[in-house]
Amino acid sequence: MEPFGSRPAAAHGEWASESVRIALVGDSTLDNVLWVDSKEPSISEQLACMVHSAAICNLAADGFTSGDVLHGSPSVISVGLRQQICDAVPFDADGCFRPLRQLAELRPPPTHVVLSVGGNDVRHILGNLTDLPQITRELLTNYPAIVRACLEVTRSVILMWQYRPAYNMKDYGVYQAIEQIPGPGDSVAKLNALMEQIYAPIVDLAEELRLPIIDLPRTFDIHRDELYSHQIEPSAHGGEVIAALVAHVVQNHGADKPSTMYSYTPCIPGAGQVVEDPTASQRPWAIAVTQRDGIPPVAASNPHR
Repeated sequence: MEPFGSRPAAAHGEWASESVRIALVGDSTLDNVLWVDSKEPSISEQLACMVHSAAICNLAADGFTSGDVLHGSPSVISVGLRQQICDAVPFDADGCFRPLRQLAELRPPPTHVVLSVGGNDVRHILGNLTDLPQITRELLTNYPAIVRACLEVTRSVILMWQYRPAYNMKDYGVYQAIEQIPGPGDSVAKLNALMEQIYAPIVDLAEELRLPIIDLPRTFDIHRDELYSHQIEPSAHGGEVIAALVAHVVQNHGADKPSTMYSYTPCIPGAGQVVEDPTASQRPWAIAVTQRDGIPPVAASNPHR
């Protein structure tokens, strides 16, 4: 492996020859290369190491909203570093990156797609949340369209939900902004309620299409700073948890399996276990306000070993 500056070339496996081909679509919850130390692996690299005979295609883009994923955008925050490490963003001739077009053109096609998007839709309006109802409506229109575009490429689509930001970090002032939303409860309770509102119809979609859900909102412990970088990004430790969950779903969720929610407890890299719960048993999906140690509020007595 030839070095490029202070970081080696990304180790993603050989797409043309590996039997498991995983495409990542979404934002920096998957494309976190900018947010880990130069000697630490990104999520895509961690995943390539965890799944036997796997190759990864990183079609996620730091900073992308659901609208960007659906329609494309010329702006990718990680573009410079990705060029440096031989993981160049595949822009079209007009300078726009359209991940769903690139996904459809992959040859051979991916065996799995991991989709994680939505956090930036809200991040963009943290300074003025008066547009939150409109942004929520747009997200809930865009998300099913993205899912169905992914399903045209492979039936093995994995929905990864946005974790809650670190509570003690202040880089983006997320909880201070959320505190301004009218209604009862503190900022954590208000964020929980917002996520419950957004994900309720996506639970219906996942059940209808028999899709697995990686339940990061009830996995990441908002009080464990080591899971995060700059409050909203996954660190190498957080990335290890994410990669472990994705690897487990790739290896254990077949097309004939009903929609299932996957979490990881305790949320300590290398020390937790994956927990499986049928999505149908999680209605209404909710985050426990009293959650402190990253243990899912629903029964954690069903670890899938």
